[in-house]
Amino acid sequence: MAPACHVFPSSELEAQVQVAGDGRVRKGGRIDLSACELFSIVQYECQIDRPDISDSPVRCWPVQRWCQDRKGTFMVETTAWEGTKARKEVESSQSGGVKA
Repeated sequence: MAPACHVFPSSELEAQVQVAGDGRVRKGGRIDLSACELFSIVQYECQIDRPDISDSPVRCWPVQRWCQDRKGTFMVETTAWEGTKARKEVESSQSGGVKA
């Protein structure tokens, strides 16, 4: 069984990626997620209508995920972070660039 994952809010992602899973600072300098290549993957969430029946239909829905790649040395899923970042950009543009 895999070890439990450390859970944190997406607003802390930029700070959290600076430290490896063992608690040490990552090699190669500070990671700037906005400078990493952005790409997406599509995964599927599936549900069996009636699990108790062997030929029950399986229904699947696409789920788009966003990831950042640091030149092949570091990769992190940023789906929730991308949404947080986009909201901040919209709020900033609506307030004329003035941060609250």
